[in-house]
Amino acid sequence: MTRRLAVALVALATTATLGACAPLVPVCPAIGFVNPGPVTIEVAPTLAVGAVAACIRTGCTPAPLPLDGDGRGEMPLERPYVRDPDAISIEPGTTVRVVITGRDGVVTQELEIEIPYTSGGGHCPGPVTFGPVVIS
Repeated sequence: MTRRLAVALVALATTATLGACAPLVPVCPAIGFVNPGPVTIEVAPTLAVGAVAACIRTGCTPAPLPLDGDGRGEMPLERPYVRDPDAISIEPGTTVRVVITGRDGVVTQELEIEIPYTSGGGHCPGPVTFGPVVIS
């Protein structure tokens, strides 16, 4: 037996032994998941709302958000709801800033809320589905 063959057999035996002792670690694919929005805001019908303004991400300036008859409004991932015109995705941990004024024009709530999400990837972090931001 040549020296190279002996070294290769020892390396193979060591790898097999150590590999059998180590737990199996799941490997996630190196694929980025893009979540282009929109972000949905749901305002409870019990709130006396005059107007709602909202924006996406911390430090943003809320813009008027029209609500439908069910108290739902959708913010696309574009101006005036985001500061960065190149934003293409919402990630877990993204927050929205919401300002609600009463019918008298006085601010009744000013909130910063993380967009709720669920991960469908099992042991991997994606893909992610975002739910509505509910304000009650």
